[in-house]
Amino acid sequence: MTSTPQTTQTAQRKHLLDVLRFGAAFAVVVYHFTATPTASQYWGTDVSTLFEGLNQVSRYGWLAVEAFFVISGLAILWSGQGRTLAQFTGSRVGRLYPALWACVLATAVLQAFWSGGRELSLGDTLLNLTMAPDLFGAELSQVVYWTLLVELKFYVLVGLLMLLGPLTRARALTLALAWPAAGMLVRGFGYPEVAEHLVVRHSVYFGIGMVLFLLWQDLAAHRDQVVPDGGTRRAVVVDLAALALLLGLSVDRVMTSADQASSLQGVPVHAGVAVLVLFAVVGAVWLAVQPWATVRNRYLAGLCLLAGALTYPLYLVHTQFGWAVTEVLAERGVGARTALVAATAVSLLLAAAIYYAVEKPCSAPLRRAVTRALAPDPSRRALAPAVHDGGTHHAREAIAQVQQSRVAA
Repeated sequence: MTSTPQTTQTAQRKHLLDVLRFGAAFAVVVYHFTATPTASQYWGTDVSTLFEGLNQVSRYGWLAVEAFFVISGLAILWSGQGRTLAQFTGSRVGRLYPALWACVLATAVLQAFWSGGRELSLGDTLLNLTMAPDLFGAELSQVVYWTLLVELKFYVLVGLLMLLGPLTRARALTLALAWPAAGMLVRGFGYPEVAEHLVVRHSVYFGIGMVLFLLWQDLAAHRDQVVPDGGTRRAVVVDLAALALLLGLSVDRVMTSADQASSLQGVPVHAGVAVLVLFAVVGAVWLAVQPWATVRNRYLAGLCLLAGALTYPLYLVHTQFGWAVTEVLAERGVGARTALVAATAVSLLLAAAIYYAVEKPCSAPLRRAVTRALAPDPSRRALAPAVHDGGTHHAREAIAQVQQSRVAA
């Protein structure tokens, strides 16, 4: 088994992934404002009637969370390349915690002046700063925070793989397949609580993203070879088989979730449409990492980067602040569409403020501090091998590996 750095193609930033991330976050925003029972409470009327046309689409917005998990499976495996465990941990802490802390504290300030939202105790508010309040039975500061623990568990699993040694292709593929399989086995043997801790409902989406990354890399390596060998061809076949298996499992998961969404929203959420949306998401993620998907125009590239930067804080901050705006404007007789635009605009402005005032200046210093704390001896920060085994590939320069690992974070 060998492990070699990635191809130049996979070292480039994929700007359309940033656009997809933002699109998923925006879909979640619209879903929460126009399709949930909670939104109906704040609007004072049923949202399926209030936003009849928009609701026909936004009722499927819950699938954007699954889209996030697919993108995360690809992006986190990508960002782990060329990094030690300390560097990987530092990158995740620096990326996730500053914005989270700002959003939790901002929400606490909001709740001090607005009685219509979640009234958390000081203890619960502090536990929300951990990214895993669910583990302590704390009330969530904002409803979407349940997904943070799901993501955190994925990061821990990737970190455990890195503890075992190089993040090889075989280990990544094993995680992509074994994680959902283990969850289903545990549930099948009558241990639903254990299966819940293994996030069996969502592990398949991370697996799809991971396999998409492996397929992307293996196809790129195959194209780079002057004389293609059987190793890369076999790797591609295995990737395709794994992807087909995981997509099959995801169909069952999405159909079950569609039934649950119908019950929650009180409107028809068609399983067939939900499956098509999921497949479209997977296809869009795949297209976004193709060679032609890199935006060359610097202004458009900058807009893509900005969209990607606003995604996380927008996702974290929108529910409580958006609903506060919705309730206040609805009580004053402001039209629903105007109030919806206002709630969305406030969410976007807050996301931008959090990014520029907190995340941008704090993320890099925190990342460096955590990395130094976990790997104080610089001699132990050697470049970790990238995912790939199978086929005969020439190693790229170390600098290219470092650049691509930073880009993917």
